[in-house]
Amino acid sequence: MDGVDYAALRLSLWEDPGPRSEVTAWVEGRIAERGGALLPVPPRVRVRPWSTTARFATSLGTVWFKAGAPGADFEAALAGALHAWAPGRVLTPVAVDAKRGWALLPDGGPPLVDLLGRPRDLGLWESVLRAYAQLQRVLALRVRDMLALGVPDLRPRRLGTLLDELLSDRGVSERLGRDREGVETFRPEFERMRARLAASPVPMSLDHSDLNMGNVFLLEGGYRFMDWGDASVAHPFTSLLVPLRFAASEYGAAPAELERLRDAYLEPWSDRGSMAELREEAQAALRLGPVSRAMAWGRVFPELRPQVERARDASMAAWLRTLATGELGVPFRDG
Repeated sequence: MDGVDYAALRLSLWEDPGPRSEVTAWVEGRIAERGGALLPVPPRVRVRPWSTTARFATSLGTVWFKAGAPGADFEAALAGALHAWAPGRVLTPVAVDAKRGWALLPDGGPPLVDLLGRPRDLGLWESVLRAYAQLQRVLALRVRDMLALGVPDLRPRRLGTLLDELLSDRGVSERLGRDREGVETFRPEFERMRARLAASPVPMSLDHSDLNMGNVFLLEGGYRFMDWGDASVAHPFTSLLVPLRFAASEYGAAPAELERLRDAYLEPWSDRGSMAELREEAQAALRLGPVSRAMAWGRVFPELRPQVERARDASMAAWLRTLATGELGVPFRDG
């Protein structure tokens, strides 16, 4: 398929019979290689601006096809590499086509968000965050490999340049309005925190950037992490922003409970500093985390049509606004 515009193909996978048939044939071929076959059941498809997913029923069990947006086309290759680098900590892909950004994954069962329900189990949350931190420790040895796969580079030394790029985006700047002045006022503190994280004894690693309980599965006594389309190479503590916000907003976790979750995550990093030092570093990573979230929105919402662009710009601006306000939705008592 040399010369094919794979970006356009991904966005029209289920809107055009040709690409749809090609995906089905690819899935069928990968299942056949394993001695299975597709069942005569129409796939369950979900098309969104940032990805196309399809659930296929096969004689070997349910499988999920995923193709990300052009800005997240590294995800398929990363999914295959993570399985090799950290077996037993991510879902094992059935197949990967890195060139086209396609991945075929097994069914992981219900995610933890469905298993948890409304009752809170802080012990479970703590164990998930510890397991995720341990995964990051393993992946800290693979920074060059991840960058070679095209994983975005959001390490602290680049955050100043990236913030400038975001502020120079006309749509984002218009959405910020007067709050842009607040971001500029925060800039000296931003640079101080950025420099601290850049000089940190904590090694850079993979930041999932959207680690919520919908992206975690419990299989064979261990946690499996998935959905890496928002990921980047960054200071690892940046990953705390989303799960702590999720715990506060969805489950009403109090400040003391959020601190308990944060400390559980920091325990695997205890050889890199005292708990007080790690907490201060986590606070800096949380304050700068909105830059990573804004960049992720920019990547997964390509310029498709005006309404999508407006949604993207509004979300990017909303994250940048928290740089000025400090209102991250993570109300620590000691922060």
